[in-house]
Amino acid sequence: MDIEQFLANGRGRRTTDGRCSASKRALFAVSRSLEALAEQLAAGGDAFALLALFEDASYFEHERDRYTRLAAAGTVIVGFTGAGSEHRLPDGIHALDVAADDPLAEEWSVLVLSPAVTAGLVAIDLRTVVAARSLERGRLFGPAVSSDPSWVIEEAERILAGADAEVTATALELGRAAADRRPHRGEEILREELEAGWWRTLTIAADIEDSERRALTDALTGARDRRFLDRYLARIGGRAPQLAVVLFDLDGFGAVTDRFGHSVGETTLRAFTDTVRRHVRSTDLLIRYDTDQWLLLLPCTPLESVEERTAAILGAWGATRLPEPAQELHLAASAGVGVVPADALDVAALAAAIATAKAAGGGTWTRLPASL
Repeated sequence: MDIEQFLANGRGRRTTDGRCSASKRALFAVSRSLEALAEQLAAGGDAFALLALFEDASYFEHERDRYTRLAAAGTVIVGFTGAGSEHRLPDGIHALDVAADDPLAEEWSVLVLSPAVTAGLVAIDLRTVVAARSLERGRLFGPAVSSDPSWVIEEAERILAGADAEVTATALELGRAAADRRPHRGEEILREELEAGWWRTLTIAADIEDSERRALTDALTGARDRRFLDRYLARIGGRAPQLAVVLFDLDGFGAVTDRFGHSVGETTLRAFTDTVRRHVRSTDLLIRYDTDQWLLLLPCTPLESVEERTAAILGAWGATRLPEPAQELHLAASAGVGVVPADALDVAALAAAIATAKAAGGGTWTRLPASL
């Protein structure tokens, strides 16, 4: 459903359709818009309840002062794992302590319930990690936004199922007051415009990030490309701690393409990329650096762990068999391994370490000199 069709149908709920997802940056924008709506209600003396569900305490800390002010004017409920037990909330804010294994722990939701206006955002963590516009790692969420009181009440009931009964009753009563009255046309238009604006924020942000991911991704293997590496290093500069790095190079790749052709060569490149991915974390960055070279960045990883992971990757690659006609081909790769300052990454030194490994027969790795 496009925005025009949505507006023509009046109030309702806009949800993810499988083609759209929202980043944390977009969710912050929408949630702050809903918080601003609560502030307007507070300034106008209207009764309201604000229910916010965050993935962890760090998100609440962004809004601590705002929520403290709102708690002085209305009912404010904040939920995340450890709320009210491990983390002390400011006076006046009601805690909803969410168990780590509760599905609510994977939501980012902000609901505003008031007789004057009721609206909300519910976003489910899709467990997909991407590079956001900032080139930092972020999660994607499947969002839903609505100004329909019935939908907001239903979501509030679901989230507050285990909350304090008195606080829950107060919040739901405010929402039901909105559902029981008939809004005038001016209010309907305002609610539709708010909803459409929130949805544009979510969809446009996702589209921009998706386009940037494609632009900075190697089309053949799906790994990041060198443009991404340049921008990533420029962004983190000297602020980043020591960075563990591995440069991989396929042994005898030229002979593979000479013997079997470019199609088998491409299959080989994709297969190696998949092998590396099976042995690294979602927070590690894999970059196709050259035709048959990959640079792996592993933030906050000690050298010993990197060496173990490199050995596992090389071992798994050596045990890999390609499909016909190259099923008998014995695969091998060499690697240079080290831990360096993020603003002093020396790929040439890693390549020299690879040359040492190849001179020793290949299929192994060499550590950078300690002076690096």
